[in-house]
Amino acid sequence: MKIFKYLTLIAVLLCTAGTIEARRAILVTHYGSSDDRTRALTIDHITADIAQSFPDYEVRQAYISPVVLRSMERKGLKMDSPLEAILKLRAEGYDSVYVQPTTLLDGAETSEVKRVCDSTAAFFKLLKCGEALCYSPDDCLQLTEILAQEPVEAGEAVVYAGHGNLLPSTATYSQLDYMLAATGHTAYHVSTIEGYPTASSTITRLKQSNPTVKHVKIIPLLLVCGNHTKVDIAGEFADTLKAAGYGTEVVFRGLAEVPAVRNLYVERVKALVE
Repeated sequence: MKIFKYLTLIAVLLCTAGTIEARRAILVTHYGSSDDRTRALTIDHITADIAQSFPDYEVRQAYISPVVLRSMERKGLKMDSPLEAILKLRAEGYDSVYVQPTTLLDGAETSEVKRVCDSTAAFFKLLKCGEALCYSPDDCLQLTEILAQEPVEAGEAVVYAGHGNLLPSTATYSQLDYMLAATGHTAYHVSTIEGYPTASSTITRLKQSNPTVKHVKIIPLLLVCGNHTKVDIAGEFADTLKAAGYGTEVVFRGLAEVPAVRNLYVERVKALVE
């Protein structure tokens, strides 16, 4: 019923569009998190950084994951989906909207945001959707330069553990891993918990490229530090490395806690609104 309400308001606004002053908005779409602490440190911080950098725009955020949306609602916290947020903006008179996903890969969640943008573009004078963080080779190279800034000691390696998927976009993790090695950062690796590279294939790479490594620092390649880190990365993934003889340390830090990573999104929005 809410969607019909928004559509009715949009129809009225379209009829009177000539009398409404042009208004611009930025919508930041996150996968989402129901963990209050990591949300404040990561995705909320991305939105805040973008709002600070674009004071002349209305800046809002939305969550892509229906699971996270339902989880938050059970806690009494209401967050809009991308469709709800876009329709609200139009109902309130915004005619130019720039949508920036914070998804890491150009996968299913990014495609969903683009689908919503395509289906609502006719309601706006301008509706533009940005790309995922690791969309192009240059994007991946930028990220690896940030990943390689993590301190590493002698006899230690850093393994960034991403989520992974069963789609072609999971190859992005292999590209990041290859780029780290190709730029001379042989102490750094990228792996996944549900895609490729696997923990086992990363162990093979560790033995080949860093045979003297005895200790592995595992860092989530995830914007937030939620259940995937606490359960999957600190659990089965770390246990697999331990079984191979490595001492492990899991760093409980979301990728978006790193200012340089958040700045990549700010730069994305700058390119989007130009």
